[in-house]
Amino acid sequence: MQTLLITGAAGIVGTALRPYLRQKYRLRLLDRQPINGLQEGETALVGDLTDRAFVDQAVAGSHAVLHLACAHGTGIAFGSTVEPNYHATLYLLEAAQRHGVQRFIFTSSHHVIGQYRTDAAQTFDDMPAAADSYYALSKVFGEAACAAWTLRYNLPTFVIRIGNADAKVSDARRLRLWTSARDLAQLVRIGLEHPEVRHEIVYGVSECPNALFSNARARALGYAPQDNAAEHLAADFLPYEEMDPTHSGRDHVGGSYAGATLAPLLEIQA
Repeated sequence: MQTLLITGAAGIVGTALRPYLRQKYRLRLLDRQPINGLQEGETALVGDLTDRAFVDQAVAGSHAVLHLACAHGTGIAFGSTVEPNYHATLYLLEAAQRHGVQRFIFTSSHHVIGQYRTDAAQTFDDMPAAADSYYALSKVFGEAACAAWTLRYNLPTFVIRIGNADAKVSDARRLRLWTSARDLAQLVRIGLEHPEVRHEIVYGVSECPNALFSNARARALGYAPQDNAAEHLAADFLPYEEMDPTHSGRDHVGGSYAGATLAPLLEIQA
């Protein structure tokens, strides 16, 4: 059984993925916070991805890396993303190349194209990046870094632009880009195992009504979502008509992120 290093494993997405992934892989779970409820086949590492030596030790002996960890938020300042999102991603890619890792999976976000209005296109799979936040900008960087490491070092990289990964669908915008943990785990397995993967960008979405993404490339690689967003609505689900257009970001791919104020340039240097 191969060893999969998961960064940010104590987070919501990492915790939800673990039951699906430990069926096929030994999981090396990395986070800054203690990881509770370890199961057979799981080991925990507590440390900081901005520590280059720690990253090197964590990656050594891993067959593959699933990079979930990041700093995020609608109003996050650029300076708050530099070490955890830019430096850490490069440290992981460097270590992966140095230690002969076979696959590197980078979890990006729909926020890399979040600035578009939802009526700007029928589907958004091939739209140029239009980051809606400094968080999203760091994801654009991560995608580019993955492509660079694939072309320069022949490291297979698989980018998943995750939609909304909440347990339930809370509103009409999220209904168009929601993913279940089960379907997201299926994409991770494709990234780890499909023989054609070199550098791919796919979308982490389940079956969604009036979907924002066709996810044609993922389907060509064998992706067959098992869950439908319409069957996972929250009890207080907000239809489109009841969403506040001035505060909810209902008309942008990135939702409220697209309307948040970016920090002034002076704060970037902080």
